[in-house]
Amino acid sequence: MELSIQSVNFETSASTNEYITKKLEKLGRFAEIQNAEVQLKIINTTDKANKEIGIKLHVGDHEFFASKAAEVYEDAISQAVEALERQIIKAKEKKQA
Repeated sequence: MELSIQSVNFETSASTNEYITKKLEKLGRFAEIQNAEVQLKIINTTDKANKEIGIKLHVGDHEFFASKAAEVYEDAISQAVEALERQIIKAKEKKQA
């Protein structure tokens, strides 16, 4: 899996990059991921949930995308990965039907 992590106007920590890598590797149980593009950014809002992450996965001839916002990046990453997991499972079920 080819992984590209991009942060807008700030540097991500090594621990955040490791967390992203670990979570995306777990998605490998459901599908053969060719490449993943991750974008982290801080939204200018008064809401506390101002950390946003967008993840785009290329799996075979499918492309999956999830974007989530939370107070900390780890929560947003977990939520986005869960959403991608549901999308992959749904696509597999459609393909088998």
